[in-house]
Amino acid sequence: MNRILTLGRGPVAAGVLAVLLGACGGPDIQPTSSPEPTATPEATAEPTFSPIAAPPLTQSFTSTLHGISMSYPEGWTAQAASEPWTESTFPLAFGAPHADWLSDPALTSDLFLTIASQPIDDSTPEDWAAEQMASDEGCAATGPVAVDGAAGLIGADECTIAVITTAGRGYWIQLYTSGDDELAVAPYDAAWFEEILATVQLQPEDAVD
Repeated sequence: MNRILTLGRGPVAAGVLAVLLGACGGPDIQPTSSPEPTATPEATAEPTFSPIAAPPLTQSFTSTLHGISMSYPEGWTAQAASEPWTESTFPLAFGAPHADWLSDPALTSDLFLTIASQPIDDSTPEDWAAEQMASDEGCAATGPVAVDGAAGLIGADECTIAVITTAGRGYWIQLYTSGDDELAVAPYDAAWFEEILATVQLQPEDAVD
């Protein structure tokens, strides 16, 4: 007689079935893991730089040759003129003997003030000032200015040159800043130049030609 193996119902049957499935190579189900969260890199703030403030105007310079005095920054050096200014227009050559030079000791020819004066002879004050500003070293755009009560022209658009006349004498006053180190010269702008001009005292009677 053939005998048929039957499985009953209930927990015992379920256990036997699980064993049989495992022995027959049933599907191997592995638990899945969640992916590791990716860290978001923090943004690095760009460094900001503030220009160093200009030193106070605690020093005083008097040009015995050009007949002018003015204040200039603490720590700067002064080179007095040793020759009169005789050319028709001002030639900018740092350290030339026909002008007074007040310069930053670290930046030297990249940051300085220069002064010169000469008789205007037969020229009118207006013509002399216009001629200076029309020169190679002058300013393309200008406006009126008064320095120690004397009238003249001052450069516009950050052109820091002032030319003024009084008692038959013309004065050239200039602030020069180089573009090689913009951060270092940033405080010495047109507003700072006007602060310098506010300290100027003109003494044309003391000039020597």
